[in-house]
Amino acid sequence: MTQYVIGYDLNENISQISFTEIHDGRLKAVGGDGRDEKFGIPTVLCKRNGVNQWFFGREAMDCAARGDGTLVGKLLSFAKSGARLEIEGDAYDPIDLLILFFKRSLNIISSYVNPEHVERLVITVEVLDNKMIEILDKIVAGISVDREKIIYQTYDESVFYYMIHQNKELWLNNVVVFDYSADYLKTYELRMNRNTTPVVGFVDYFAYEQIKLPQFMMEGEVSEEKAARLDELFLQTVRNRFSGKAVGSVYLIGDGFEGEWFDKSKGFLLMGRHVFQGKNLYSKGACYCASDKFSPKEVNMSHIFLGKDKLKANTGLLMRVQGKDDYVVLVDAGETWYESECALEFILEDGNSVEIIVTPLDGGRQRTEEIYLNGLPTRPRRATRLRLEASFESDVKMHVKVMDLGFGEFYTSSGKIWERDIEFTS
Repeated sequence: MTQYVIGYDLNENISQISFTEIHDGRLKAVGGDGRDEKFGIPTVLCKRNGVNQWFFGREAMDCAARGDGTLVGKLLSFAKSGARLEIEGDAYDPIDLLILFFKRSLNIISSYVNPEHVERLVITVEVLDNKMIEILDKIVAGISVDREKIIYQTYDESVFYYMIHQNKELWLNNVVVFDYSADYLKTYELRMNRNTTPVVGFVDYFAYEQIKLPQFMMEGEVSEEKAARLDELFLQTVRNRFSGKAVGSVYLIGDGFEGEWFDKSKGFLLMGRHVFQGKNLYSKGACYCASDKFSPKEVNMSHIFLGKDKLKANTGLLMRVQGKDDYVVLVDAGETWYESECALEFILEDGNSVEIIVTPLDGGRQRTEEIYLNGLPTRPRRATRLRLEASFESDVKMHVKVMDLGFGEFYTSSGKIWERDIEFTS
């Protein structure tokens, strides 16, 4: 059976879908209606006048351009706001409309891939907060891919996964992605801390809200003078971003980089750096992640990503396993905090405390956090069975609950429970 993975970039303006056969590794992108796939799928719907018929993507834009329907864009923003949309006198839930768009657009992949053969689907979005997670959970509830095969990630993590699958010379130094695809210029800067094992990747995000898309900066009138001013503004931004850093590769993505307005800036970027231009980096990064989650590669063992929503420390216990001292993992650093939890039952060797070893991967020292089991009944050595449950309230805060289970028929449980919050910050 041929197995596939999919990366889906759900974007406010243009969404992108990439997929690959797992053992092939060559990524492919799909478009919305047979046109050039690199342009992606406009994240819009259009309701045809007078009937309950909806179009999506470029077909929706064509329908609206003919005057045959009402175009609905900014679906993500409307879904987050929760405000109902009124079209031809009827009110619509924006989340329902976003679900409709997602299902219709994802259905394009069925021309290439049997949905039953999809092993991982990674959905990448710009911001992954609690509201966005709630929306995504509603979106994926009704699709043909099993929920346990679906992963959410942010653009910065997609940048990380995209880069670790490129030639290593491209990411020996820092990598900067300039995203000029929506409203204003944004950057994602990937840097690697090679002083740790595994190597830790970080992505720093910067927004330049004063640098709007070219059509707005040039006020709809393209002239050499206005283009030169924008070029100079972008050049100064680039110089400031690169100051004091070793930047080896640059990626220019989005419609804002179409045209010849940034010749001077491009000349500076090309001075000893690799420069690439494209549009579907995020969906490809998500697709690489999907492949790695299903079938980890060597690079996944040696490199780890620590983003805003990732756990910043390894946690575990030292205990006797089959007569030998061993380290038992609770949760690894790099896991997404809101999807991480664990439970472990074990026999207490002696004493009345549990020691959790915390090993930060962001520069802090390894330490031991001791949870005292005050009031634990006095029993012989190795005659107390405990259950430890760990959950996470953020990327740097773990909540631990320890329960006394007693010891079979010999010692009944006291029913006592001990709880403790552990911070990962160094």
